[in-house]
Amino acid sequence: MSSNRQDDRAWNDAVDRYVATAQRPRRPRTNNGRYVLASAFLLVLAVSPFAVGATGSVIREGKRNPGSGSATRETELISRSKTYGTRQSNVLSGNGGGAIYGCRSNPSREACIRSNNLSEGRAFEFETDGAEGGRIETKTETGRPFTTNATGVATGLNADRVDGMHAAKVDFRAPINTPATRLLELGGLVLTAACGPGPDLDVRATTTVAHSALHVSWNKDPGNVPFYRQDNDLNPNESFSLLAQNDDGSQGTVVYTSPAGVSTSVTFLGEEADAFGATAACAFTGTAMAG
Repeated sequence: MSSNRQDDRAWNDAVDRYVATAQRPRRPRTNNGRYVLASAFLLVLAVSPFAVGATGSVIREGKRNPGSGSATRETELISRSKTYGTRQSNVLSGNGGGAIYGCRSNPSREACIRSNNLSEGRAFEFETDGAEGGRIETKTETGRPFTTNATGVATGLNADRVDGMHAAKVDFRAPINTPATRLLELGGLVLTAACGPGPDLDVRATTTVAHSALHVSWNKDPGNVPFYRQDNDLNPNESFSLLAQNDDGSQGTVVYTSPAGVSTSVTFLGEEADAFGATAACAFTGTAMAG
């Protein structure tokens, strides 16, 4: 039996003996009663230091725990509940947090808070009825908000935003008789592509902002022949043929801007019949950046 369990048992036995003595029917008063009570009291005093050392002090509501100094060992709360093991809540409406934790840990030591799921479920969840989920602050603005060894995609995060710019992928690879398919809607620019018999790649541009401007320049094989087209008053519901009939073996850049100053650029590759080892009749792929 461990020393902690021995100390707890000694404490319980002492209390049981004292309670049993106190509950006995009262007898004529004799001096022996004093000795029984005094003996029980002395026994409680004798074992209580061990009991307090094993179990700690009782938590006091609204008070500092412990009353002075600090605990030197972990305080463990172990549960076998079908739901959460503990719950902390502040029911004061409009003010007051649920919990606050603080520590003085060095970078190489334990974090102030650690949530470790020993099975395969989530280690944490945060939820709010407000418009902002939370905030991470560091002492300096150049500090890292967090680090991770995970390389998977974080669903819902705007990982394509860098320095106020928004990036997107453009990728159309299709067989003959593929109808117009939307490839991009970014910064007001909208691109669609279709693949007709021939095969014939047909890429078109429109806008969601009136009086926008669009310029496109590209080179076409054979001969690396240069081409250039523009529309300086592109409006919604208008369709601008991006490459006209010079789309096979093409590579170039689209630059679009709206009157508000938002600009979008697209670098692209266009190909008919021979794309990807002749596995795609039409291809128009590239990357876009807006800001």
